[in-house]
Amino acid sequence: MITLADIEAEERRRRTNRIDGFFPDHGDLRRELYSAHTEFFAAGAKYRTRVFLAANRVGKTIAGSYESACHLTGEYPKWWVGKRFKTPIKAWAVGLTGKTTRDSIQTEMLGEPSSPGTGMIRASLLRDTTPKAGVPRAVDSAYVEHISGGVSKIVFKSSDQGREAFQAESVQVIWIDEEADESVYEECLIRTATVGGIVTLTFTPLLGVTPLVQKFLPQGEE
Repeated sequence: MITLADIEAEERRRRTNRIDGFFPDHGDLRRELYSAHTEFFAAGAKYRTRVFLAANRVGKTIAGSYESACHLTGEYPKWWVGKRFKTPIKAWAVGLTGKTTRDSIQTEMLGEPSSPGTGMIRASLLRDTTPKAGVPRAVDSAYVEHISGGVSKIVFKSSDQGREAFQAESVQVIWIDEEADESVYEECLIRTATVGGIVTLTFTPLLGVTPLVQKFLPQGEE
């Protein structure tokens, strides 16, 4: 007999392990229906920098948050053929502004500010967070348990902070959601260069064929 307590426990398990609901083997949301997403993940095994360039509302931010969560925790699905990190990492997640970073990337990764642990990172692996100055309910850093036994760190940044805010550190994973200033992107490449790191971008080219977009087009630089 299934009780109300059983139902509530299952609902709580799903909310705090949200990542399990994405890219399953079977069902209406089965992985084979999301070939663009899985191709994006797989390309990480070959390329140091990648872009998921697509229309609005097709799951670009979900792709970025899913991959970032895998790298932070070291928990990769059996079907994963993309880039892997075997030890804890330092990661950056970059939005346009402090507010949009909070409302989009932070929410996808950690859950709503009122419900921490309901984002792509499992609640059981979320060790701690530190607040961001000047942006109500925003998180500056989150610490995530890695399956190796260590702790990964993700820092939430915004491209409106300018290039200077992206200097002087080595970072294994940088995810840029929405089109950043080209100078910020170039600095992110430098931050990952000496540690075998990667830079992923997920955005809709609302500004047209900018110099950054051109880098990823045929005959581009990347």
